[in-house]
Amino acid sequence: DTALGLARSGALADTAETLSISDEHALSVLWPRSTKDLSHTNTPKELYNDLLKLKRREIDLDLHGVFISDYYRAKRIPRGFRNAPTIGRQNPDFCKRWINIANKCSLDWMVIVVEEVGKELIQVKKSIQEFEATNITSLQAPTANEMLIKLQDDIHKYQNDLIRLKKQKLSKVNHDYTHHQVYRWLSGMGMNTRNAPPRFRPRISRPSLQTIDISSGESASDAESKDTRHQSRPEPFLGVGIHHQDPPGMSTEASGTEKRDHPGEGKRVTRYANTAAKPPSQKRRP
Repeated sequence: DTALGLARSGALADTAETLSISDEHALSVLWPRSTKDLSHTNTPKELYNDLLKLKRREIDLDLHGVFISDYYRAKRIPRGFRNAPTIGRQNPDFCKRWINIANKCSLDWMVIVVEEVGKELIQVKKSIQEFEATNITSLQAPTANEMLIKLQDDIHKYQNDLIRLKKQKLSKVNHDYTHHQVYRWLSGMGMNTRNAPPRFRPRISRPSLQTIDISSGESASDAESKDTRHQSRPEPFLGVGIHHQDPPGMSTEASGTEKRDHPGEGKRVTRYANTAAKPPSQKRRP
């Protein structure tokens, strides 16, 4: 009704009119209070979650910088920094130039990664100090003792698990260099043929830990090699594709039955849609 009244009175023009709100007007109507002025006391659970997240981030960045620095000093490239060419693998001169350029690029990438990790680590340490200073009263309360003990235990466990994961990756890298398998595509591993059947890309396992290093510990050529191995034997999805043959004399087309695949059971279950076509029944005892 209001819009109709404005239209009839001529208050609404035929052209699109605009209205500009000035900063002075906006400041005059905004609430003077801010969310920063509102008092709120974090619960022990909230303190635990926030501080655990910051502490894990600090450990994660620190260990990432330590391991990448050691890789660089040893001039050994982690699997996640290796790249494989898509063409020219049968050309020795091309392969040599590719490896030399890739090695230089990978080492340079490692340097800027360590540099960026150092910058982020400084910010995280600063955030931890600010958090502890803001919540010093709650953290020093007797009710927070149990939470702090659990926090230290969880941080210690996270650090040990992360070190174990990174040492496993380090062991794989050392094995590659010891056995001259840094670039596996040089020996033909992971090469595809034009007439090969469609590739079934395998699922790459990711670390279960929350970490900045989300690589699976495999290089691009490793993943491609797995693709090739999966070409000859496609895996069924949820059991579909693995069926037992029907018993002799039990053709579903002839009996008018309906077959339904039940994922996960690994076999074909026969359901009889009409009563005229029933399976041979067992003799009833008198």
